[in-house]
Amino acid sequence: MSDSMIMILVLVALVITVAIGIVYKNCNIGLIGMAFAFIIGSWIGGAGTYDIIGYWPTSIMFILVVTSWFFGYASLNGTLAGLADRIVYATRGVPWFSPISVFLTAFIISGLGIGVWGIVFVAPIGFVIAKRGKFNPLLVVIATNLGALATGGLQWAAGGPTNAGLLMAAGWETEAASKLAVEFGYASILPCIIAYLICYILLGGFKAQKVEMEKPAPFTPVQVKTLAVLLVVLLANMLPLVLYFFAPGPATLYLKNHCNIQFWSIVGAIACMLLNLGDEREILAKKVPWNAVVLICGVSMLIQVAVKHGLSDVIGNWLNSSFPIWMVPAAFALFGGLLSFFCSAMSVVYPLMLPMIYGMISNGSKVSALACVTALILTACYTGMCPFSQNGALMLSSADEETKSYLFYRMISWSVVLLVISVIYALVGGYGLWG
Repeated sequence: MSDSMIMILVLVALVITVAIGIVYKNCNIGLIGMAFAFIIGSWIGGAGTYDIIGYWPTSIMFILVVTSWFFGYASLNGTLAGLADRIVYATRGVPWFSPISVFLTAFIISGLGIGVWGIVFVAPIGFVIAKRGKFNPLLVVIATNLGALATGGLQWAAGGPTNAGLLMAAGWETEAASKLAVEFGYASILPCIIAYLICYILLGGFKAQKVEMEKPAPFTPVQVKTLAVLLVVLLANMLPLVLYFFAPGPATLYLKNHCNIQFWSIVGAIACMLLNLGDEREILAKKVPWNAVVLICGVSMLIQVAVKHGLSDVIGNWLNSSFPIWMVPAAFALFGGLLSFFCSAMSVVYPLMLPMIYGMISNGSKVSALACVTALILTACYTGMCPFSQNGALMLSSADEETKSYLFYRMISWSVVLLVISVIYALVGGYGLWG
């Protein structure tokens, strides 16, 4: 069967998969995606069984498990709730600021070095803040996602080196990729702030209620130890990146390349286990989002079937021939955002679409590489808060059952709102402000 027919079948399968998820709310569509990946990719497309198994995004699964495991200690023993109480107590006199405090918390923690994985830390705190301040928990999802994204790409944060690696894999030379990744890190801040302020107004964040509460009780000895471990992990993750930024050299490069948030999460989880700060069996059962792991990885396998049959080249050629230069960043925002509804931006969207941008630039297109890269990555992360995608599934997994039920479909609809905001921002030239 032709590659084009395989791609059409994958798109039809995606629609069917999502429809099943909507009708059968307790159904994990990751399993449906896996089944379609085998049927279309192997039975019809001719790939081997183990080739299809190889489409499982191992790195994404690993990141989800180890970061959730580590931060699960702080969630289970009440440390995160204690931090949330202190934030609410500090802002109790200015209730309109509570939703903004969630954004700022994600903004700062992500910028300190943990990158976009700061959502794992901030979302549980934010949901408690929303309940205390009686404002829409959807603002927590948006604030956490956009706050972490705004600074997660800075060169000393986890996203900086990751983005540089993605750009090199897409075709850019090492020096050019590093320069473009640095520019992206700074270009991300303004659009994320603008997008959040728009959502803050539309969702009535200024209507948050004044909280009447007693001064939070002191942290317990277990929570103090947990806070110490969290702080050490954050500093240990940030330090190699900062050292390399100010003193680049073989030693600091080695540390930067080998000490990331995934490694330090493992070290932190071991420290929490040895210090008896929680029951690791309960954390593995309740705090690691296994449902999200299957959902994300299963749908990613289906998308990879289309990627292997040339979806990247088809979309890239069509974009290059069908859109004037000023509309190209908006086109990348639109298609990247739409794809990210259903799959991991990191494992599917970026490897699929970044090579398109490189191909257009290397073939003489006058379009801004920075504008296209920024529009693509930011919009894919905006719609990545959809519960079918990576960030959305992570944040939703940290909410209680009542909040999960309220958020599920609203996260989908507001992902569309953020997609529209980003496309309009691209059309008016916002992503081209930085070059």
